[in-house]
Amino acid sequence: MRIISASSSGGSVSSGKSQQNLAIIFPASTTYAIPFDGWYRLSALAGGGSGAAIFYTTTGGAASGGGGGGFGESEIQFTAGTVVTIVIGAGGAAAASTVDGTGIAGTAGGNTTIAATGMTTITAVGGGAGAFSSTNAATAPGGAGGTCSGGTTVNSTGGDGGDATHPQNGGQAGGGGASGSPLGTGGDGGACNAAHSSGGGGAIGGFVGGAATGGGTTTAGGGAGTGGVGAAQSGNGTGGVNRLGIATVADADGITRNALTQAATTMVYGFPSLVDPFRSLTGGGSAGDASLSGGSGAGTGGGSSTGGGICGGGGGYGRASGAASVSANLIGGGSGGTATTGIGPATSGRGGNGLVTIERIG
Repeated sequence: MRIISASSSGGSVSSGKSQQNLAIIFPASTTYAIPFDGWYRLSALAGGGSGAAIFYTTTGGAASGGGGGGFGESEIQFTAGTVVTIVIGAGGAAAASTVDGTGIAGTAGGNTTIAATGMTTITAVGGGAGAFSSTNAATAPGGAGGTCSGGTTVNSTGGDGGDATHPQNGGQAGGGGASGSPLGTGGDGGACNAAHSSGGGGAIGGFVGGAATGGGTTTAGGGAGTGGVGAAQSGNGTGGVNRLGIATVADADGITRNALTQAATTMVYGFPSLVDPFRSLTGGGSAGDASLSGGSGAGTGGGSSTGGGICGGGGGYGRASGAASVSANLIGGGSGGTATTGIGPATSGRGGNGLVTIERIG
């Protein structure tokens, strides 16, 4: 029987000795030899799917969001020298609609696997691709969230991409789904059904991005946070709260981890902790049309050209005119769809890449 308890130094104790190490992160396929006998936590995250893209000079079109990648985790006792084989799934490639009236579907994310002698292979499946439609009243369904099998402690499905329903005119874009995580199924991306509307991205833990439900000429749902759903409104919805229940994109430690550049009080995208990193994601969602990504684990509001926070879904980007291009998601989440009327091209974001972490826990 394995006994783990907290030590005064913040590590863990097994048989009276401090054993816990920081997680090692693997962003690319490789092999890894286990350095010491002991218990290890292995986490596999699949690539997120990309949203669809469409531009149309007259009546517009609808593009749904991509699904989040699946996630799995095992705790395994290894002997030193055991070789672990890691395959990382890539995020779905961005879709680009360059021909008037011709939509382009998104691309599914790739699968991530972890295999070694003495363990069941963990297979995290990539998120599904977004779809498009230019038919009045037709709905383009969001990509399905990726599943996972083989984990001994966690097998979580990613959130679905947000559906996009095309009314008589305008561009509609659904939000991307969040990845699966130790907190369970990822949140779905927000749906949209109004002219020039954009759904918000989902967050880990099952929190759903805000839907864009109608009203003015531009509507955008809020991105979901790790503590609450994004607001669904006919205007611009507020982002979901962080894990502490506070309306901010910052993590529970008060640091914002969604910046594009380093600043004195702001940190670039990443995990708040490398001890059990996937459970450290605690950020809040960004508001609709705010041009600001969600915090760690959280979704980006609709109408933003930035990608989702780490493991969170990207917001959809539906616009009345002009070229539309969305930044890539970083890790695991699905990207939102992109739709515009008037001038092309319309380019969705890439889905987030997969990732593996290995952490010695005893």
